[in-house]
Amino acid sequence: MSETRYKTIIDLVKVFPDERACHQYLAGQRWDTGEIICPHDGCGHNQSYVFSDGIRYKCKKCQTLFTAKTNTFMEGSKLSTIKWMLAMYLVMHKKGISSVQLAKDVGVTQKTAWFMLQRVRWALGNEDEDMLSGDVVSDETFVGGKNKNRHRDKKVEQSQGRSFKDKTPVLGLMQTNEYELVDGERIITKHSKVKCFVVKDTKAKSIQPLVKANVKAGSNFTSDEWHAYRGLNSDYNHQVVDHGKGQYMNDLGYTSNAIEGFWGQCKRSIIGIYVKPTRKHLQKYFNEFSFRHNYRNLAIQEQIETIIGNMVCRLKYKDLIA
Repeated sequence: MSETRYKTIIDLVKVFPDERACHQYLAGQRWDTGEIICPHDGCGHNQSYVFSDGIRYKCKKCQTLFTAKTNTFMEGSKLSTIKWMLAMYLVMHKKGISSVQLAKDVGVTQKTAWFMLQRVRWALGNEDEDMLSGDVVSDETFVGGKNKNRHRDKKVEQSQGRSFKDKTPVLGLMQTNEYELVDGERIITKHSKVKCFVVKDTKAKSIQPLVKANVKAGSNFTSDEWHAYRGLNSDYNHQVVDHGKGQYMNDLGYTSNAIEGFWGQCKRSIIGIYVKPTRKHLQKYFNEFSFRHNYRNLAIQEQIETIIGNMVCRLKYKDLIA
């Protein structure tokens, strides 16, 4: 990470007063070795002409123009880059920010703000595919309204418990905190990390391939008594916490409380900020929730620079709404 340049939203506006300052910051983060690489597909040449505006470059090999935003989630946008910086800042608020509020804060339409947020979320999910290990907890949650809160004409019959005909299931895998004793006090040496996946159902054929693809074999793996987890003993030290019997910690001290707390934070964001995210886009919202949890111990500049590190991904509006 670079030296501290901003901590508050006021700092952000002062540090990036114009488009040139924003672009040069993005370029410094994207090409942090000082070697500017042509981002166009099939090129990758490392020599370019630099225009006097400090924003545009021209590859000496393919002769095409590019900027630090080429092939990123900001490419093709007519918005000033400071508005994208502000969007990245605001989306890292504890519960996120709605498109209605972002539109007011940065001076765009609600439709534009929604597209901005979906593109940022696309980048938040553009993480390296590293595997979880150590102590890993698994659980599912179901996103959708509760029958008791619905008008009687809109209630869905037989929708209690794991019946999710009116809800969307989400699988969560969390590598829990790691500690060590220092002068008799437990100190966190590694913060918890979570991965979330929107799934079509909670059957073993949907859950177990995701577990095996994202949790390193030999890990301590804790789940509830749901039958979809049966058969994982061959790959993991599988511990079961039987919630059906009122158990929240098994005899060996394994618990799923950590991921239960994470689900609570996600639901607060959905209920209080986003209200009704659709099934089609729900994975992007959980990309946001996961990213915010995984990097919660970083300062805001480090969080934004991590987003910038993930920014090489395009999401066009026609693909978003297809």
